[in-house]
Amino acid sequence: MKIIGVQFSDVQVLKIKDAVEVTGISNSKIARAAMRLGIQQILALAARDVDKAKELVLINDAKSKL
Repeated sequence: MKIIGVQFSDVQVLKIKDAVEVTGISNSKIARAAMRLGIQQILALAARDVDKAKELVLINDAKSKL
């Protein structure tokens, strides 16, 4: 595996910690699974409509910074 420089907002960090507490699975595994699930959703939408996929990414990026 490779390390990539990704920064998470405080809210995202808290949500990851909540998921860790509920599941007992490590931070890294939760974050990797969330990234994989999100990327699958983006790619599935992009296969149908690239503009909607871009919109989904940009909207959720903005929301993640709140």
